[in-house]
Amino acid sequence: MSTGSVGRRWHVADWGALGWTETALKLAAAVIGVVALVVALGDPIDWAGPARGAQVGILAALSLGLTFAIFDRVIERELISLGFVVAMVVGHWCMVVALEINGGVEPLLGAFAGLMLAGELVKLAFLATSDFTVRDFPRGFLFALTGIYVVGYAFLLVLIPF
Repeated sequence: MSTGSVGRRWHVADWGALGWTETALKLAAAVIGVVALVVALGDPIDWAGPARGAQVGILAALSLGLTFAIFDRVIERELISLGFVVAMVVGHWCMVVALEINGGVEPLLGAFAGLMLAGELVKLAFLATSDFTVRDFPRGFLFALTGIYVVGYAFLLVLIPF
């Protein structure tokens, strides 16, 4: 735990319009992830082929990063962002499992990745127009990390067959 977080109490931050826009877009994506799993479980299993395997791999890597973000949110002790990241983790892993077992969910993957990409672009705007920081991390790190997610979601969209 960093020195700045010792003794910090749980709180609710003021995220502003861009922060809440990002949240709404990404929460909608998380709901789609859960719906995709429900749909996939209702259909026969169709194990992933090569293109879908790439989608699953990219999405699993993004999901793993978000899973580790839970620990950061606990350190920060911000209630909204903790609940938000837990919802993101659930939605992402649901989409990973859904995509792995059934290719019929690819249209839902498109909606999921599109909303997440839009949310990440809003997050970049939020970072560019605010003085938001995370402990002692340089702001460039936050832009780079967000950029990785932008590229990941864009790749997911490119890999969806039309």
